[in-house]
Amino acid sequence: MEEERKKLEKMYQELNEEDTNIKKWNQALIPKAILLFPPIAFAFTFLKINTDKSLIDLLGFVAMGCLLVSGGIFLNYLLSKGN
Repeated sequence: MEEERKKLEKMYQELNEEDTNIKKWNQALIPKAILLFPPIAFAFTFLKINTDKSLIDLLGFVAMGCLLVSGGIFLNYLLSKGN
């Protein structure tokens, strides 16, 4: 019981000593914008070029692409697992 208490006190001290650097939502807006720009640009151009398509078609197209990429990653995992 005493050993557990000492371990917990030690963990508590370590947590208090650490410098927890929590960023606010508005910090680092440029990297966030860089990450969000390609999907937004793709969605805009897809809907602008394909005027007869709807948002559902766009989501289906993106889902199919994600499914293909996920399948490729899974196959790569299966093939590399044997080595």
